[in-house]
Parts: sequence; structure tokens; C-alpha cells
Amino acid sequence: MKAVLFYWGKGSEVRVKILLELYRCSGSNTPCYLNSLADYLKLSHVAVKKHLDLLLEHKYVRPVNPLGKPVYLELSEQGNEVVKEFLSK
Repeated sequence: MKAVLFYWGKGSEVRVKILLELYRCSGSNTPCYLNSLADYLKLSHVAVKKHLDLLLEHKYVRPVNPLGKPVYLELSEQGNEVVKEFLSK
């Protein structure tokens, strides 16, 4: 599934950008929310949510405060592994 989500699938480049932005946020101790990702990517809230739903479903991203509003997001261990692949290229 990783190949489809990040290399060949429709929207794969957007999902990679989401992971890279979450990585940047964690490195700078900046909270990362759906709205901030949408602003960064210059995409609609709905479009980013669809990508995030896939990333959450496959456990590349996790909510830090799942009952909070807004939900604060961070990379999971799997998500960090994908980011390392892209940063090493």
C-alpha cells in the first residue's frame, strides 16, 4: 500500500507534502492542524481531509488530541520512516 499512497497513486505527491510538513512542524515544535496544512498546501480543507483520512487509516499519521478541536496531528513511526526515504533522495 505504501507504493500506491506515496509513489504511484493519484494524489501521492500531496500526501508526501503532508508528511514532510508534519515532519517540519515536529522539528520546530509547531502544532500542525488540518487548517494549517490546507493553508500550506493551498488546497481546500476538504481535499486535505481526504488525504489525511487515508494517512490516518493506514497509520502514517496520528492525532495527538483525538477528542480536541482542532485535532493536532503528528507523524507516526511509519510516517517518519516514509519521510526518511524521501529526505534521503
